[in-house]
Amino acid sequence: MRNRPDLALGTTAPAPPVPASVSAVVLTHRRPRLATEVVRSLIEREGLPPGRVIVVVNGPGGLDDATLEGNVRLLRLPRNLGPAGGFGAGMEAAFADPSVRWAYLCEDDVGLFSLPSPRLADVLSRAEEHGRLSGRPVGAVVAYGRRFVGRGSHAVNLVPPEGSADELATVDVASWGATLVARSVFDAGIVPDPQWFFGLEDFDFFCRVRRRGFDVLVDAVAARAVADEQTSAGRAEALRQHRPTDERETWRSYYHARNSIHLARRYGRPSWHAWQLAYTVRHLQKATGREERRAILHGLWDGVRGRFGENSDYGRTEGEHAAANDGPRPPCR
Repeated sequence: MRNRPDLALGTTAPAPPVPASVSAVVLTHRRPRLATEVVRSLIEREGLPPGRVIVVVNGPGGLDDATLEGNVRLLRLPRNLGPAGGFGAGMEAAFADPSVRWAYLCEDDVGLFSLPSPRLADVLSRAEEHGRLSGRPVGAVVAYGRRFVGRGSHAVNLVPPEGSADELATVDVASWGATLVARSVFDAGIVPDPQWFFGLEDFDFFCRVRRRGFDVLVDAVAARAVADEQTSAGRAEALRQHRPTDERETWRSYYHARNSIHLARRYGRPSWHAWQLAYTVRHLQKATGREERRAILHGLWDGVRGRFGENSDYGRTEGEHAAANDGPRPPCR
């Protein structure tokens, strides 16, 4: 999580006091260096005590700082359970403490995006005020969110303009990114579904949160800050020096094709299936090679058959680039 753009290089903004009701969950898989940066940011910039940071290690990986790893709460899973199983385990660990009212779920590469920092205390204050004024329960506040447009699982990025009273807006779904989840969601039995393993498991989670009557809100301040990085080109540019870009991880195509079918089946209208078929044809046309085309077709077939869970033929082998290959880091923002 980068520094705010109004700060000079090398300076540190004082972090507002974070309420003791917040615990952060950082999920990592094969990205020890990137995960370490996120954990340090949570402690040094957001002001969270190390004991309030839970690092969920999804199979291989961890942190590349042994001292830091010893100071936070480390939860090593016996194998990779995907983002769904990993964040589910993290939520259970966070909310096992009855004083925790909010879990701050962070992906291990979220520090590569230009989110305002520190932001946690401010977002939490606005979310709680929104709930009081609206009279509706706030289930989650995401850093960047999307709305369905009625064409299958396709959703467009929402970037609210400046001017709203609390700088929050309703969205349908989001990537995990850096998301505040309310304890009331967990108490209602809503956790990420481990069956989904990877790919649109976050969309499924937020759909279920909304179905149970909770608001899912996007932090408009953060959404504006990372708007350019939420395009395909902008995301690739933010990631390419530090980890493989999405298009170079062709295994992702399998889970996206498969779980798009599940999403349409659970939440869509009959027309969504026709849209999904059209998108699949388009993805096949744009595929980078035989391996990706095979992954898409295999995912489509398994989605039609109702297959869930991990497929051992498709998974991450490289999480991040070696530090020596990173090139110069962007200035602190």
